[in-house]
Amino acid sequence: MKRKISLLLCLLSFSMASMALIAATSAQPSVNFTWTNPSFKGYDKYYGETITGYLTGTDWNFTLSWMHDYGYQINVSAVRVYFGWGKNYTHRFANPIPVKPDIPYVFNIQNSTPTNSEAPEYWTYQYWVYLQHVNSTTGPLSEPWAMSYVAHDHNFAVLSQDHFECLNLFMKYGSLIPDGTASVTTTYPFVGFPNITAALVNFTQAMMEFQQGSEIYPTGMFNAAKIHLQRGDAYWVAALNSWSSRGTGIEDATLDHQESETNYNNALANSSLVNAYGWLLFGLGWTFIGLGLIVYAARRPKTPAPS
Repeated sequence: MKRKISLLLCLLSFSMASMALIAATSAQPSVNFTWTNPSFKGYDKYYGETITGYLTGTDWNFTLSWMHDYGYQINVSAVRVYFGWGKNYTHRFANPIPVKPDIPYVFNIQNSTPTNSEAPEYWTYQYWVYLQHVNSTTGPLSEPWAMSYVAHDHNFAVLSQDHFECLNLFMKYGSLIPDGTASVTTTYPFVGFPNITAALVNFTQAMMEFQQGSEIYPTGMFNAAKIHLQRGDAYWVAALNSWSSRGTGIEDATLDHQESETNYNNALANSSLVNAYGWLLFGLGWTFIGLGLIVYAARRPKTPAPS
């Protein structure tokens, strides 16, 4: 009987330990991670994906909100970021930061974006973010420590100035830039204004430059693509200026012509009315003269006829 009780207690202890282990391993911290103030964030047709890009010479930044439910305090001594170009960035805290269970803590981390000689822009990079934690909140950080993995992705890009300027122009003009599958003339915004020749000419030149830049860009020749896109931008501005100045002039001339016609018609109407009043008064004058003659004839004394 005692052996059965002992065996039952052993099985129960093993079950409780297994459940505790499962609970401990299944506990998942809550993580919110985002890159802040990137130079560019959006779809890049060179990479064929949505990227988070930082311009060389600027700082990359991210915000990390981390909350755990381990049931005990975690003392975070550093935040480590490893990038696919082969460099590890470690942000150490002077004193480890105590993160209590079920209470989120926000980390704001930044560092310098490398040059393209260190991190070429011909592909995007993976990154891994870890929290390093120790057993206490003070003392030398050489004591035993552990790492908690918190974030990972593959779409980080290090952008050159030429690449960045191309992306800005693509963002500025959006669907106006031909993608090679449509004719330049299919995106005319000046339809209905064929008499503004300068606007149409500048717009056509802009579309041709945009198309060349758009076709060169996917090859990675960002400087050549930028030159064409910037020319397209200049032609576009010239087209808008022509459309504005000459179009406004045409509208003003049209309005002046319509106003002149209105004034002329009003003058004609007024003169016709004056003439009508004149003839009316003329008729009334003769009418009164006739009536006067009739009255005079009626009242005139009659002279006796000679005998």
